Amino acid sequence: MYFFFRILVVFFLLLTAACSTKPISLPLPGADLKSPGQSVFQDAELAYDKGLYNEALVGYQHFLHQSYGDRHTDTALFKIGRIYRRMGNDKDSLAVFARLTHEFPQSVLVPDAMHETLTLLFERGQFDAVISMGLGFTQKAGTSSLSPPLYMVIADAYTALGARLNAARFYYRAWNVASGNDEQIAWNQLKKSVEKLDTDEIQQLIALVADRPVMGLLLYRLGMAYLMDESYDDARDVLGAFVDQFPEHAERQDALDMLQSLALRSQYSPYAVGCLLPLSGAYSVFGQRALDGIEFAVNQMATVGDGSGLSLIIKDTRSDPTVAENAVKALDQEKVGAILGPMATSEHAAAAAQHRGIPIVVFTQRDGLPETGAYVFRNFITPQMQVRALVNVAVEKLGVRCFAILYPDEKYGRRYMNLFWDEVLRQGGIVNGVEAYDPAGTDFAQPIKKLAGIFYGSPKNLSDHHLSRCPLRTFVDRQHQDDKNKGARRNGNKDDHYDPLVDFSAIFIPDAPKKASMVIPQLAYHDIRDVYLLGTNLWHSQALVDASGDYMENALIVDGFFAESQSQNVKDFVAAFQSAFERTPGIIEAIAYDSAMMMFQAMHRAATPSRRDLKDALLRLRDFEGVSGRAGFAPNGEAEKNLELLRIERGRFVQLPLSPAAENTPSTAVLTP
Repeated sequence: MYFFFRILVVFFLLLTAACSTKPISLPLPGADLKSPGQSVFQDAELAYDKGLYNEALVGYQHFLHQSYGDRHTDTALFKIGRIYRRMGNDKDSLAVFARLTHEFPQSVLVPDAMHETLTLLFERGQFDAVISMGLGFTQKAGTSSLSPPLYMVIADAYTALGARLNAARFYYRAWNVASGNDEQIAWNQLKKSVEKLDTDEIQQLIALVADRPVMGLLLYRLGMAYLMDESYDDARDVLGAFVDQFPEHAERQDALDMLQSLALRSQYSPYAVGCLLPLSGAYSVFGQRALDGIEFAVNQMATVGDGSGLSLIIKDTRSDPTVAENAVKALDQEKVGAILGPMATSEHAAAAAQHRGIPIVVFTQRDGLPETGAYVFRNFITPQMQVRALVNVAVEKLGVRCFAILYPDEKYGRRYMNLFWDEVLRQGGIVNGVEAYDPAGTDFAQPIKKLAGIFYGSPKNLSDHHLSRCPLRTFVDRQHQDDKNKGARRNGNKDDHYDPLVDFSAIFIPDAPKKASMVIPQLAYHDIRDVYLLGTNLWHSQALVDASGDYMENALIVDGFFAESQSQNVKDFVAAFQSAFERTPGIIEAIAYDSAMMMFQAMHRAATPSRRDLKDALLRLRDFEGVSGRAGFAPNGEAEKNLELLRIERGRFVQLPLSPAAENTPSTAVLTP
């Protein structure tokens, strides 16, 4: 039975095959099957091409109603969006383009739909929306699928908002992907946008490009931007690089003409020096002293080099920033090679001189002045110089390892306290005590007791390591000093008998003579006597010595000039100055004199009468033997000076002589009596 059934099945199959006339046809991939809406779509396309937009709109809508999802759906949506836009129906146009982009993200028409959307938003003044939507789209889409017009409308939106650098970036991106007429349009817009950029913005754009035509454009525009800013050295450098790297560029001849003009402009009249000083107003006394030093230098250097006479052009700044800036401009027009001064308003004058490429040597302690630019120099005694010199002589020559700081709680005192503390640590020392006092007070017992360990009582557990580095000095250890320090004996009738712990060998007191003369005797009163007293150049005052008497015998002072120096150079200067002005010169006269002499020497050594060459000659000065010490300029324009170190001996200031013991055994070095 089973066998019979199998035969029957085979027979049925054979019979079925014999009766079949043709195979069943299956649609091939990509076959153009006609849907009910195809003819409607084709009619709509014909109407659109003929400009019959109302008829086309009805046709496209009918097609979508019948065959939505058909392969022409994205085209129908795109055309409907355009028709709505032509009709001024912006809202519906935006909605249709958004539907196309959202529902058919893989369509080749999406970039065009986005461009239409952004353009419509731009026309409506919605620039922020253009940028936000455009950036989001460009970050998702591949570069190859983005059209130049899409980048252009984003760039136009940035331009409308005043975002010049971003506008230039997107014009550059449009040019990068453009061809034919679009390429020329993008290039023209890129050029216009670059012309509006400042020097910083152009340099940022240079970092983003690698195309030679754009790099040539940017270098040329950067040079011209520097020229407009009156940054003449930068303009010369950039235009020179442009000429060398782009010999075929259309703007090369213009750049060459500019370079020739800049070369002529940077030249100065031989040995012409400008002088900016406060000759009237609150600081006139200091300005006049500086002018005396400069004029004395001019008289000393009646002729230099080939015999050309020195020319000094003096301007009164009146301590007014605007006056100082205008004076720099005037000196530039008078073709000076360099400027000496000012003192006050130094920031404004330095910035103006740097801007115009004029070397300037300022006389100020103000922080950060040399960092203004390559043409700004400073020759003055600064707080940093003073603390460095004080700590160095204390550590290296006197063997001091442990320090204390007693300072007035105000701006000057806090600044010096911080600088001194940092310098001690830098040179391997230790600061064992730091106390502030009221700058308006007269009783300094409390901070002094804190420094001496009296205020808190004697510490109970001092490590041997600490003692070995900073040996304690007690009243018992110093009783033999009492006879030497006349008038400095501890008052035995005081109620507070104590045994002070002095774990420092030097104490720094950054204050003016009047206040220091009150503080120092109170140190002795509280049995802090056999330590070195360290002071700034303010201590270089006979009034301090007269007021403090024998208490100052261990005082060390730093200054930038010492009129009683044993240096023959200083002796000759002081004698000649006294003969000319009937008074003894001070630090201001000395520094102004040295600055002028350094400038004259640099002018003599400069290769050409060019301000740039003069600036370079100043930087090459090394070990200039000035009356205010040996000096030169660091690469940043800061003076590197040897300061005078003074001590007080029998009521007068003397240069610091060190005994052989101090040279050979710094740990036990002492001052020579």
